[in-house]
Amino acid sequence: MPNTTAPPEEESLFTSLKRCALPAVFVCGMTAAIVFGVHDMVQRAVDASVRAKADRDARHWASHVQEGFGDPATLLQTGLLSPAQQDLIDIAISHGNVFSFVLFDSDGRLVYSSDYGVSNTRAEQVEHPVASSVIRSQEPQIDIIKRPRVDGSHNLFVHAFTPIGDQNGQPRGAIGLYIDKSADAALYTKFMYLIGVVLPLICALLYALPALAFIMKREQAFARTRRVAALSRHDHLTGALNRQTMSRECQARFAKRPAGQSIGVFFLDVDNFKTINDENGHAFGDAYLNHLASILMGSVREGDLVGRMGGDEFVIALPNATINVMEAVSHAILDKAREPFEHKGRTIQSSVSIGYHLADTSMTAPEALQAADLALYHAKATGRNTAVAYFPALDTQKIRRKKIEMRLRDALERSEFEIAFQPITSSFEGKILGFEALVRLSFEDGTPLGPDEFIPIAEDCGLVQRIGEHVLTHAVETAKGWPEDVFVSVNLSPSQFDRADVAQMVERLLIRLDFPAHRLELEVTEGLLLGNKEHVSDQLAQLKRLGVRIAMDDFGTGYSSLGYLWKYEFDKLKIDKIFMEGLDFDKDRYREVIETIIVLGHKMGMTVVVEGVETAGQVEMLSELECDQYQGFLFGRPMSAAETGPALAKQQRDTPQSA
Repeated sequence: MPNTTAPPEEESLFTSLKRCALPAVFVCGMTAAIVFGVHDMVQRAVDASVRAKADRDARHWASHVQEGFGDPATLLQTGLLSPAQQDLIDIAISHGNVFSFVLFDSDGRLVYSSDYGVSNTRAEQVEHPVASSVIRSQEPQIDIIKRPRVDGSHNLFVHAFTPIGDQNGQPRGAIGLYIDKSADAALYTKFMYLIGVVLPLICALLYALPALAFIMKREQAFARTRRVAALSRHDHLTGALNRQTMSRECQARFAKRPAGQSIGVFFLDVDNFKTINDENGHAFGDAYLNHLASILMGSVREGDLVGRMGGDEFVIALPNATINVMEAVSHAILDKAREPFEHKGRTIQSSVSIGYHLADTSMTAPEALQAADLALYHAKATGRNTAVAYFPALDTQKIRRKKIEMRLRDALERSEFEIAFQPITSSFEGKILGFEALVRLSFEDGTPLGPDEFIPIAEDCGLVQRIGEHVLTHAVETAKGWPEDVFVSVNLSPSQFDRADVAQMVERLLIRLDFPAHRLELEVTEGLLLGNKEHVSDQLAQLKRLGVRIAMDDFGTGYSSLGYLWKYEFDKLKIDKIFMEGLDFDKDRYREVIETIIVLGHKMGMTVVVEGVETAGQVEMLSELECDQYQGFLFGRPMSAAETGPALAKQQRDTPQSA
C-alpha cells in the first residue's frame, strides 16, 4: 500500500509495551515491595505474639510451681520430687503445652529435669549461663526456637527461664520451661496472613489502581498526540496526504532520488464534481471522494505517494517510474473510476480526468506538478474522462491561457467586452423578429479572441458569472430601444446555473430596466441538462413563470434526449448550423434529419429556428419543411448595438404599409 494510510488510531503492540515498560516495572516493583514488606511484618507480628504468650506462660508456671511446691529449698538441695510434687508436674504437662521442665539452684546448676514426664535427678555441677543470668537479673528470658526438635514433633517452641524465690522473696533458683508454640504460631500466622492478603489489596486500591489510571491517561494523551500528528499529515476525509504534507514529501523525494531515477507525477480531478454535489448532496460527494481515494491508493505501489490537494484534486507521485508504468496506472484509475458508485441508495456513474508527467532528474517537484497540471487541463479541454501525458506544446498553451485569463479580468474591470447582435428572421417575409446577443473580446492589439476559447477559461477561473450578467444587462439595455415586438436572445452558460438565484437576478434586471419578460429569450445548451439536475429544473421553471422564453440551443450536437424536451417544456428549438453545412456533403440525409427535428419541435409546440442559413437554396428547402425562423449570414451578420437601430428602421421603411 502507498504511504497514505488513514490517520492511525493505534500503534503497534511492541511500541506501546516499550513505552509502558518503565511505569509498569515501577508499579510491579512497588507492589512486590509491599508484598515482601507485608510478609516481613507478619513474621515480626507472629514472633512478638509468640514471645508475649510464652512470657505469660512462663510466669504462670513459675507462680504455679511455687504455690504447689511450697518452699522449693528441699527440692533445690536434693533434686528429688515428692509424690505430690511429681503428680503436680505430670498433671500440668499432660494438660498443657509444656513438654519439658527444668529446675536450677541459686548457682545456676541443674537440679531437676523432666522430658515428657520422665524425671532426671542426676545433679549437674555445670553452671547454666542462661539460668545464672536470670537468677542474677531476676528478669525472665524468652528464646524462640524456629527449628523442629530432633524427632520432628515440634515446629516452633520457646525456652522460657523465670526466676523463683522462697517465701521471703529471696532468690532461690530458676525454672526453665520448654513450651510448644506451634499451634499458637499457626493460628497467629493464619490470622496475620489473612490481614496480609487484604492489606496489599487495599494498597493496590490506594496506589496501584491510581498508578494504572495515570498510565491509562498517559496512553490516552499519547493517542491524542498521535491523532493530532496524523491529522496534521493526512486529509481527514480521505486518509490521503494533505496538501502541505504531499508538497513536502514530493520535494523530499525529488531532492533525495538517486542519480538517473525518474519520478512520475499525476494530477487528476473528478469530472463535473460540482454537479455530483449539487444533485446528491455534499455528504454523497464526500463519500465519492473517499471512494476515489481508495481507488488511487489501490492502484499504486507501496511507498508511492497519494495526496489530496483540495476539493476534488488529487496528486500521485511514483518514484522510480517508467512511462509504461504511468500509462498502466492511468488506465487502471480511469477504468475503476468509470464504474458505478452507490451510496445510501443513490448510484452515479462518474469519471476523472488525468494529467501526468515523467519527470527527469533536471526537474524540481513544483515543475513536475505544474507539467502534470497542464496535462490535466488539456485532458479536460479535450473531452474529459481521459488521461493526457505532458508535452512541450502545453507550455505555449499555458502561456496563452494565462494571457487570456488576464485579458478577461482586465476587460471586466474596464467594461471592454463587446456585444454583437445577429438578426433572427421569420421564414416568410424575412422580417427581423429579434436578435441574438453574442459576446466578443479582443486582445489589446485588436486580435480577435473567440468565445469558444475564452468562455471555458472564464468558467475555470470563476469569471463567467460576472461576464454573463454583464452581457445580459447590456443586451436588455440595447433591446429596450427597439420596437416592442422585437425580442433579444441571450446565451446562459451552464456555470451560471451554479448560483441559486439566476431567476432572481433576471427578475431584478427586468424590473430595474422596466423590460417586458416576454421580449427576453434565454438560450441554454443540452450540456446544462445532463443528469436531470433538480436545481436546474427549478430555476428554469422560475424563469418561465416570469414570462421569459427558454430556447434549447445547438440541438443535435450534444447529448440530445427527447426526455429533456418533454421535461423542461422549451419554447424554442434551435437546430445547430452543422446540419446546414452537412447539406453540402449528403443533402438527402441531412434534409431528412432536419425535417425530422422540425416535425418533432412542432409536435411538441415549439418554435423551430435553423442556424447557419447562408444561401437562397437553403431558405427554399427550409421553407418547404415549414421551418419557423432563420438565423445566418444570409439575413445579416452580427452587428454592433448602434447598428441594430438603423437595421430595424430600414426594415420598417421597406415594409409595405397597409392602406
